[in-house]
Amino acid sequence: MEKYQNNSSIGWEPRGRGFTLIELVVTLAVLAIVLAIAIPSFQDFLRRNRVAAETNNLTSALALARSEAVKLAQRVTVCGVADPSAETPACADDSWSSGWIVFVDTGDVGDATGDTILRVQQPNAADAPDITPDDNFSTYISYLPSGVSLGDGGAASGTFGLCIDSESREVDVGPTGRISISNGACP
Repeated sequence: MEKYQNNSSIGWEPRGRGFTLIELVVTLAVLAIVLAIAIPSFQDFLRRNRVAAETNNLTSALALARSEAVKLAQRVTVCGVADPSAETPACADDSWSSGWIVFVDTGDVGDATGDTILRVQQPNAADAPDITPDDNFSTYISYLPSGVSLGDGGAASGTFGLCIDSESREVDVGPTGRISISNGACP
């Protein structure tokens, strides 16, 4: 049942059902406060997720290389590439942030020319993390048929640092080729 108010000049009319100006201003103020708190948290959430996604992509490529090396009883290599969208992507020094390839390394070690490429990975987004390998993995990391890793620096272990702004992860490759992930610090 509608409520009516008496308007003596016109008679009985239905009462208006809108918001008052005070209610609207209070609602907008509360909304502004909630957004001011939520937006920075959401940006941190997105940054953490981008770093985590790229970390997962890299560790997946390393795990694939290790398992294929054992399965095929051949050296399988992962290397950074300058242009992963090229018709034949080639390994390049210190270019992990552009993407990487996983290939069965039957020719010159760390050179994908003429080899079977198993996976090509491009960064997920334009603002993908910076990927910084240590000196041992600056160009490539190979897995031998035993599953043991070997970097271009000659050592079996090393790290990759992934960083966006202040959000960072470290992918550690142990001497037996096993991978572990930890929080790191951006340089």
